[in-house]
Amino acid sequence: MIKSFFTLALRTLLKRKLYSFINIFGLAIGVAVCLVILKYVDFELSYDHYHKNAATIYRSTSTYWQNGELRGTGVVTAYSLGPAMAADIPEVKTYIRTHPMYGGAVASYQPGAGDARIFKEEDNMQFADSTFFDVFTYEAVQGNLATALDNPNSVVITKKIAEKYFGTGDALGKTLQVSGGWADGSYEVTAVLTEVPENSHFVFDFMFPIHNLLAGPQYQQDKDGWGWNNFVTYVQLHDNADVKAAEAKIPAFVEKHRGKNLAESNGKLVFNFQPLLDIHRNPGLNYDSAPTVSMNSVYFYILISVFILSIAWINYINLSTARAMERAREVGIKKAVGAVKTQLIWQFISEAVLVNLFAVVIAVVLAIVLLPVLGDIVNKQLAFDFTDLRFWAVVTGLFLAGSLISGAYPAFVLSSFRTIEVLKGKVDRVSQGFSLRKALVVFQFASSLILIAGTFTIYRQVVYMRGQDKGLTMDQMLVIDGPRVIDWKDVKQTEARLTTFKNQLLAISGVESVATSASIPGAGANWGTGMRREGADREESQGGNVVWVDPDFLPTYGLTLLAGHNFNPDVRTDMEGVLVNEAALKTFGLGTPENALRERIILGGDTVSIVGVLKNYHWNSLKIDHSPWLLKADPISGRHFSLHLAGSDFTTTIASIEKIYKEAFPGNPFNYYFLDDFFNTQYKGEQQFARIFSLFAILAIIIACLGLWGLASFTTALRLKEIGIRKVLGASSTSVMTLLSWQFLKLILIASVISVPITWYAIDRWLSTFAFRMGIQADLFIVPLVILVVLALGTISLQILKGANVNPARVLRSE
Repeated sequence: MIKSFFTLALRTLLKRKLYSFINIFGLAIGVAVCLVILKYVDFELSYDHYHKNAATIYRSTSTYWQNGELRGTGVVTAYSLGPAMAADIPEVKTYIRTHPMYGGAVASYQPGAGDARIFKEEDNMQFADSTFFDVFTYEAVQGNLATALDNPNSVVITKKIAEKYFGTGDALGKTLQVSGGWADGSYEVTAVLTEVPENSHFVFDFMFPIHNLLAGPQYQQDKDGWGWNNFVTYVQLHDNADVKAAEAKIPAFVEKHRGKNLAESNGKLVFNFQPLLDIHRNPGLNYDSAPTVSMNSVYFYILISVFILSIAWINYINLSTARAMERAREVGIKKAVGAVKTQLIWQFISEAVLVNLFAVVIAVVLAIVLLPVLGDIVNKQLAFDFTDLRFWAVVTGLFLAGSLISGAYPAFVLSSFRTIEVLKGKVDRVSQGFSLRKALVVFQFASSLILIAGTFTIYRQVVYMRGQDKGLTMDQMLVIDGPRVIDWKDVKQTEARLTTFKNQLLAISGVESVATSASIPGAGANWGTGMRREGADREESQGGNVVWVDPDFLPTYGLTLLAGHNFNPDVRTDMEGVLVNEAALKTFGLGTPENALRERIILGGDTVSIVGVLKNYHWNSLKIDHSPWLLKADPISGRHFSLHLAGSDFTTTIASIEKIYKEAFPGNPFNYYFLDDFFNTQYKGEQQFARIFSLFAILAIIIACLGLWGLASFTTALRLKEIGIRKVLGASSTSVMTLLSWQFLKLILIASVISVPITWYAIDRWLSTFAFRMGIQADLFIVPLVILVVLALGTISLQILKGANVNPARVLRSE
């Protein structure tokens, strides 16, 4: 009997090839999208699971209150925190401190005695305690990780870096020279790792011992080890330790080590243990560019996959029930010769099983093709693991669920036709009662509208942020990274070299102006610290950002002065003062711009005068609101050279700049980029989200249009006699096309009424996460509706046109 069911099912599929293709291909796309999204979600949730001790590793976070007001939570802590916790909290087995090589450094290697050195600028550099590889799990290609960081002048590198500098040979024992970083010197390669897994929150290419960093003067002068909060501290608890019990000891721990200091500032400090496996899933707590994902985003992607899969299943249900009249006579005859309802149900479910089986096979192939596309969007190497039983469990689950969900309703509906009514031709009124089919079509259209509107909104918000006036000049602003391999022992001589280079740049015909700074817009601040107005109580201190710039920075970047004046290099008090923005006036209670010039700010441990007040400008992305930014004077900075270019022959100008740079600073890599491109990388996450959204929106629309095409074709075929009669009575082809089109357009209008409030709510919630955002305008809903109407009409037009132009004699000759 089962063999008979599947034989009949196969014959039915072959008989109606168009509808079989629509069902199979639509389901295949839906299942493929589901597989791709689930793989991506699985990847995002797998971060740091490869560490053997992951369950017992925690990152220390600190939350600070002042005057009862929450000032923020972060992950950077003092370097004494780890040792103190290991000594005072019994549950702590060991600690690890890490510190990034902020700004990177230049690494160089000399292949042979007479060979030229190879210089490369590197970014992914970290310092860590020598026990780092005892706690975290990495695989060594060469060397022994257990002792790799014991020597202060050792370095562990990845296989990619080893091949970059030393080729494919043995890298152990080779020496790398590091310059322009936080701990310059010669380092011997003591181990080579396989690449750090992509699903790691902590990414590095070089790992240095923390010993040389702590030997720096700023840490040697820090008597108690609590003055510099720029380390990340991890602790490993004992296997059977209770993390709650460990955290319960922290208040006493804080009182012991920081109680006096906190009492003076009326502050409160709380340390918490953040599980290693939760780090990637907590956006906002990473101090650097390490990727994170919001669980809301994960749920959202899963919801999209459910939507798309539902649309594919709806296609099958709609086409199956729409063919009710065609299958009715088949059902009636089978019932007349003795078939029972159960047998008919199993027959139609067999068809669904066969369709879903073909669909799942095609879906696996499509998913293999689609996954690299998604991988390119998220910049990850994603691949299915066909040896993973979970993959096959998901495939089997989708196959069984699809067979049941898409096959059950049509099977019960078709098998319920009454024999006498069917054989008398009275099934018309039964088939006309499928209001559920219309509801499912409305769901498809509503889902498509939401996806189109979401994609449109994301792109519009990114365009809005990129198009806003930043308050500073970005067009034709070329940025050159300053030399990293340079001797700062003789400060005056080095400054003279930098000044000479700057003057040479100004002499190039395509360069309009040049400024130097320790940071640039989009790259963050040089220093974040507590500040307050002179005379204010210490507990009124607020966080602010400081950037060092030279006197040419303001005219080069076109910053607007509201009061005061720019730095004058000939006036000592100017060069010791600061320029503040409007946000600083409000935060520190400085009054009007003119009043602020008579005030002074306590900055860290220094008191500085306010030289001028600047109109608010966007140093960071427009996702963030204006905050206090202070510009501090530096006669010349060697970190960044900003060149405002004139004309359009950038190639010639850049070639001239490169020649001068290499002559002035031999052995330094020449790195340049345009500021607007660099600044806009801050919107990479939103652009990535939009690309993912649009990819799945397109796939959802393709599935919906496939179903609409099949439904239009079948519905038109069912109404051929009606069309023939209307044409005999004088109806034109245009009126018939309007009639047939309206039955689908009204479903789109109903879908739009349903989707608009849902979309408005979702858009409003998403936009609320941006400090500067566009308003919710009507075109956010009108444009997606127009797009969907055009796509729908384009999909059904050929079928409707064919029906409207039918010859009445051909369809009415048997009547």
